[in-house]
Amino acid sequence: MARTSHTARRTQHERAAAGGLKRLPEFGHIVTEHHRDPRSRWNSRFAQRGVSAFQDAPATWLVEHRSLLLGSGGGRALDVACGNGRNAGYLAGLGYEVDAVDISDVAIEALRAAAIDRGLKVYPRRMDLEQERLPVASYNVIVQINYLQRDLFESLAHALKPGGLLLLETFTRADGEELGNRVPPRFLLEHQELLSAFPDLEVLDHVEALAERSGRRRGVAGLIARRPAGL
Repeated sequence: MARTSHTARRTQHERAAAGGLKRLPEFGHIVTEHHRDPRSRWNSRFAQRGVSAFQDAPATWLVEHRSLLLGSGGGRALDVACGNGRNAGYLAGLGYEVDAVDISDVAIEALRAAAIDRGLKVYPRRMDLEQERLPVASYNVIVQINYLQRDLFESLAHALKPGGLLLLETFTRADGEELGNRVPPRFLLEHQELLSAFPDLEVLDHVEALAERSGRRRGVAGLIARRPAGL
C-alpha cells in the first residue's frame, strides 16, 4: 500500500479536526461530525456494524495491570465510553460491579441484554459525557480507553473514592506524525500531557510508546493514578 505523504496526511488531519470526533476508534478511522449529533452518529454506526457485546479482548493496558486491579479489592467501577463493553466485561470478571456508560442507545441496549444473559454485574447506561456530570467519590476504579475529552479530567479525578484507581490510555501525536494513523490532531495527547492532567492524583505508572494495539502499531500514552486516601 502506498504511503500517504506528510503534506497529504496534514491536510487530512486538518479536515478531520474541523469536524470533530467523540470516541477514538480502535483502528484509527476518522470520525467526522457530518450533519448529525454524536448520539445519532454512533447509533447509526453501531446499528450498521452490530455490537459484539463483551466479546472482544480487553485493552492491553488493563491486562498489563491485572494484579493491581485484583489487589484493590474490587468494589464499584466505571467504564467511560464503553462501546461494546470489552473492558466492562473484563472488570466484571475481576469481581467489580461496573457502570458502563456510552452515548449510543444502540450499544447500551445491546450491553444490557448481554449482561443479563451472561449474568454479569455490568450496568449499562446511556450518558452524554459533555452534558452530564459524573457522581463524586463513587468509584474504586475508573477506566477510560481510546477516548479523549480534556474537560472531563477533573470530573474523573473527583469521581474516584479515596484510594481509587484511574486507568487511562489513548493515542498520542506520535500515532499520526510517526505512524501515519488518521486521528484528528486535537484528539491526540501531547508529549507527557497525562503527567500534568491530574494534579490531585498520585501517579503510579505512566508510559508513552509505539505499541501493538489490537493487531496494529499505535502511538499511545497510558496513565495509572490513585486518589490519595486523605482527599
